[in-house]
Amino acid sequence: MKLASLKEGGRDGTLIVVNRDLTRGVRATGIAATLQLALESWGSVAPRLNALFEGLQAGKVSDAFDLDVDKLA
Repeated sequence: MKLASLKEGGRDGTLIVVNRDLTRGVRATGIAATLQLALESWGSVAPRLNALFEGLQAGKVSDAFDLDVDKLA
């Protein structure tokens, strides 16, 4: 599982899950708004983030987008 933060949504950015190739991403705001919040609640959010990652890898996430590394924090 790969995580990143977009430069949007405030000081801490917006948490996204990124595919293995670093070419696609999906916002994880329904799970944790920021990476900091995800780390603070890791035990409960990690399985959900991993499921989102697996869905992204399989091409089953409808709101995935092309990753622009210049927009990452």
